[in-house]
This record gives sequence, C-alpha cells and structure tokens, in this order.
Amino acid sequence: MLGILITIGMLAGYSAVVTSADLSHGVRSVEADWMVRSLRLLLPSFSFGVAGFAALFYWDALFPDRRDFLILAPFPIPLHQLVAAKFTALLLFVLLLASAVNVTPDSMVLLSMFGTNSLGAWLRLAAAQIAATFGASAFAFLGVAAGQGILISLTSARIFRRISPWIQMFGMSAMVMSILGLPFSAGLLRPAVEQKQLWLYLFPPVWFSGLFELFTRGQNQFLASLGMLSIKMTALALVTMLVTWGFGFRRHFRRTLEAEDAAHRPRAWAVPNWLVRSPEEQALFGFAGKTLARSQKHQFFIATYFSAGLAIALFFGAAIRDGKIALSPGGARTVAFVLGFFAISGFRAVFQFPAELAANWLFRMTEARWTEVSRSATRKLVLSISLVPLLLLALPLEIAAWNWPAVLEHLAVQCIAAGLLVELFFWNFDKVPFTCSYFPGRKSLALLVVLYVYGITGYSFHMADLESAMERHWAVAVLFFAGAAVALVLAWRRHPAAGGVRFDGSEPVIQSLELS
Repeated sequence: MLGILITIGMLAGYSAVVTSADLSHGVRSVEADWMVRSLRLLLPSFSFGVAGFAALFYWDALFPDRRDFLILAPFPIPLHQLVAAKFTALLLFVLLLASAVNVTPDSMVLLSMFGTNSLGAWLRLAAAQIAATFGASAFAFLGVAAGQGILISLTSARIFRRISPWIQMFGMSAMVMSILGLPFSAGLLRPAVEQKQLWLYLFPPVWFSGLFELFTRGQNQFLASLGMLSIKMTALALVTMLVTWGFGFRRHFRRTLEAEDAAHRPRAWAVPNWLVRSPEEQALFGFAGKTLARSQKHQFFIATYFSAGLAIALFFGAAIRDGKIALSPGGARTVAFVLGFFAISGFRAVFQFPAELAANWLFRMTEARWTEVSRSATRKLVLSISLVPLLLLALPLEIAAWNWPAVLEHLAVQCIAAGLLVELFFWNFDKVPFTCSYFPGRKSLALLVVLYVYGITGYSFHMADLESAMERHWAVAVLFFAGAAVALVLAWRRHPAAGGVRFDGSEPVIQSLELS
C-alpha cells in the first residue's frame, strides 16, 4: 500500500511539475493563474483523502476492546498513559501515510521551482506547499478524532458502537470521492470562487490550496481567506479533540465492558426457496449473506469498492460546461456498466478474505465436492444483492437522459451484461466465501491494476457503444439478446467435474514440478 501511495504521489508530482513548466513558458494571463490554482488542489485533495480514509478505517484503534480491558485493567497502568499509547500509535501510522503521500511530490515541485524564483519567493512557496499538503493530512486526522471525541462525550457506549459503522462507511466513501472527484472540483473552482459558492466552505482541500495565496501574497483575497480558515479549523479540531477526549474517554472506557457484554439483536436473513434449491446451496447462501451482514471489515471493503465505482461513474457520466456540472449523453451510458463492474469485482475480491477461520470446521467436515454448489450460491448472492441496488442507483440518470422505451432496453442490456460478467468473474471460483485462508502473494499488484484499468474502460465503453448500436439497428439488438441468452443458458447449465472446495490459500511447503 505504501508503494502504491508513493507511486501515485510521484505521478501527481510529475503532472504538477510538467503543467507548471508549460504555464511558466507561456504568457502570464488570468486563465493561466486559474489553471495553477486548480492544479494546486491536486496534492491537498490526495493528502486529505488518504489520511482521512486511514483515520476512519482505524476508527476503533483509539478505543480499548474487550481483550484490552481484561488484560490491562488489573495492571497499575494510568488511563492517560493507555490513551496516549493508543493515540501515538495511530498518529505515527497516519504520519507514515502522510509522508509516503507528500514527501516525493513536494520535493519534485519545490526542486522544479528552485531556479525560477528568488530565494524569498521560493521559501514562501516551499512553506505553502508543505503547509497545504501536510496540513490537509493533519486536519483530516484531527477532524476524525474530534468527531470521535464529540460522540463519546454525548452518547453511550452502546449507541456509539451502533452508529460507528455507518459513520465509517459514509466517511470513507466521502474520502474516496474527494480524491477521484478532483476533476470536478478543479474544473468548478473558478466560477465557485467568483460566486463564493457554499461548497467551498464544505470542502477542506480548497481551504488548504488557499494557503498558496496566503503565503505567496496572491491577488485573490477570497482564496487567501480560505487559507486562513484552514489554519483556524485545524486549531479548532485540535482543541475540540483535546477537550472532548479529556472529558469523555474515562467515561467511555468504564462502559466498554458492559457494552461488549450486552446482547446484540440478531439480524434476520431469510433465503427464498425459489432462489436456492438444494440444502447445501441454501446453507452456503445463508452463511455468506449473514457474514456479509455482520462483518464490518467486509462491509468497509465493499463500501470502498462502491465509492470508487460511483466516483468513476460520475466522472464518465457528467461533464463541466460553462462552469456547471451537466449530463454527458455519451458518458451516461457507461454509468451502470461501471457500477456493475466495481460491484461484481468487489464481491469477487471480498469473498476471498476470511471472516472467522475457526468456524470453517463445519464446512470442512460436511463438504463433499461442493465446488459447483458453492459457485452457484455465490453467483446468485452477487446478482441478488449487487445487481438490483446498482440498477436502482443508475435508474434516475437513465430516466433523465432517455425516454421510457430506451430506459427499459438499457435495463435489459445491463442485466444481461451483469449476468455475463458474474459468470466470467466466478468461472473458476472454488471456495466457500469467507472461509479460505487468504494468501496475497499469488497475484501481481501491477498486473491487477492494469487489468482493472482495461476492464473498466474497455468493458464499459464497448458495452455503451453496443447499446448505442442496438438503438440504431434492431438487427444488432436481436443478435445480442439471442447470443447473450444462449451464453447464459450454457453457463448456467454447464456441469464441470466435481471437485473439492479449497479452504487453504497458502502455498505448500514442498513445490512439485509436475513433470509426469
């Protein structure tokens, strides 16, 4: 993960250096100044999103869990020392992420500016660059910690644990969209600043980009005022965190054990008989559904996938025209396909992470070459809990762009395309979801990134072009629906050789050459 962040930071720094160099060789103009201001949003947005996402993901790291309480409470450890240790550990982790994100691009930008400015101007630019990037990371961490402090001071331990997963999921989604939605925020910056729109006060990366105007004595006073706002809000977040944690942590710590022992209301999960037929398939379907409904770790993973898919879908489906966000007719066709790709690939990835390996004994004892049964239950689960929500999510955009006959045709195409994509992703799935020990070394991360980029663009754009051709030529529609129906029937009715379910994802100690 650190390697990915450093690489993205290098690419961001390189793009900033190249763009700044191109602008510096041109004639100084108002448009060039606004391009520079839009470019300065890049690194604060990335820093803010990464630090905020990490702080939200490790939301519970500051609080003692049941094991911490039982082990540490009998020892003569002062409470302030315990919270300081936990807080310092999380702070060091966020600082590590912030350094991985900011050091390389900041160094590239500052080195590129060293010979083109006077020493005083370069020092002011260096102070603005460091304050904008590291300040955005610090504010994200302090803001999340301050929000936690307010909640533990105003709510009980039980209510806090009830609402924490929702805050984490929506917060992480907002952080992902703040990074991937940068083209929109940068494109809307100039009209928003000229009109002093409300969203500028609600989007912290804009505040920290205003530090450049404040430190370098720029001409735009409104952006300079936003830079001053970033300093004030960071100080306010720090004070709020210290005050609320000072008053609320002792109360929250004392009630942790009672909250852990309190009974949790079970979540109902009914499997319809028409969807699953055999008892084995019903057991696998119910186990995977209940695990997904109860495990916060897997819910956060899926929420991250959905957030990235939603941000990229909006990037394809919308455009900036005359300083406003408008619907792109050509890109709107890709929205549902992008959402479907991320939803299906997200479930394919999350099913590989174990939920509780100690509970695998039941499937290990009763499994009798269930490979096809597991694959069938998994495909039905993905179609039932991902396809319907994403189609409903894209339906308002479809209705706004096309008439009802076209909307119905698009829904049919999207359902069939999602069914084929599920078959492709789960063609060789030989596991029970959440039960196989995960071994991350089998796949190359760089190869996965390339496949994802090609899959998102190739799949969504080709399907959108095919959908457009079907509207112009009815013969293309007939051929597509007939061919897709045959492919789905053959995929659903195929009966591969029965095989055992894989529960161990690690490599064997002795590697066989398999030469015979």
